Amino acid sequence: MTHLPRIPGLRAALLATATCLLPVTAGAQGPVTLPMHATCSFSNMLRDLRQGLREGSPTYRRYLREHFKEAARVMPAEELLAMVAQEREPAVLEVLGAGLATKASFIEDPSLVQPLLQRAMSDGDPALRAAALKGLERTGSVEMMEKNGGVVTYPQLMRDPSPEVREAVASNLITESAKVYFGHDQRVSETAVAAALASPDPELTAKLLREVSMEKVGPETVDKLRGQLRAQSPSLRAAAATALGGVPGAQSPQARGSLVELYRSEKDPAVRKAALMGIARLGFAGSRSTLESLRGVAPGLDPEIDAWLTVLKRNNVQDWGLLLREKERIRK
Repeated sequence: MTHLPRIPGLRAALLATATCLLPVTAGAQGPVTLPMHATCSFSNMLRDLRQGLREGSPTYRRYLREHFKEAARVMPAEELLAMVAQEREPAVLEVLGAGLATKASFIEDPSLVQPLLQRAMSDGDPALRAAALKGLERTGSVEMMEKNGGVVTYPQLMRDPSPEVREAVASNLITESAKVYFGHDQRVSETAVAAALASPDPELTAKLLREVSMEKVGPETVDKLRGQLRAQSPSLRAAAATALGGVPGAQSPQARGSLVELYRSEKDPAVRKAALMGIARLGFAGSRSTLESLRGVAPGLDPEIDAWLTVLKRNNVQDWGLLLREKERIRK
């Protein structure tokens, strides 16, 4: 359930007009004064949304986004589509896009987001391309793209010349993996890897590989991750090592072998540390013999191995987050 912020008059006004967003009459820091009774059309709602995004506090702007998404469920589709097509303010387009995606999910018609996808691909303004993408955040956007025939995909969008657009791609995929599917969707994870490898920015590629769950990926994607262990960028090699630590159990023997080889041949300490973490995550307590075999390869990192061995010996749990926190505590 969405809880309304404590803004004078707001709760009563919303109860009176359930689908209307009401005007803001104060600046970003001051109180918001709203009428106790109001009537409005969807065009008035758009006007009030625009004003609120320009002048409202951060809390009020978050509220506007959530309640426009609710209002979009009952808004005529043609009117909402016209708003999206005509909008030229990035902040407003992002909210309109979120409303459109919400309606598409609510009525189970993914074709509704086609105009939004086309704007993300072809609008001449990179800020508007990014805003169109941000409107899809926290939705099943990968599935929507697929159901629209795959004409627009995240790997394509990741090749956009604008860093702002590429950042929106990464943010959408990271959020969708973590907040929509909680790391359990193979399609999202494999799309994230494909998008990461399409990126011209190694740091953004590394971010996606580090932060998207790999627990459901298939063998082809694991092979792609193993290939990134030979990347020129140390941060990308480290991110690939981190990602390999999270692959499914059926893929763990190949991943473990690659990580051991990486640790033995790598010169960068940060990459070696990522390899050790990946090995520990793949095997939990069962990884102790592998870790012990690596002592002396890089003497300066033997304390890192010892920390892993200690935490794996002490803890008979299969919760990676708990193990990682305990290991970090030991190394402080």
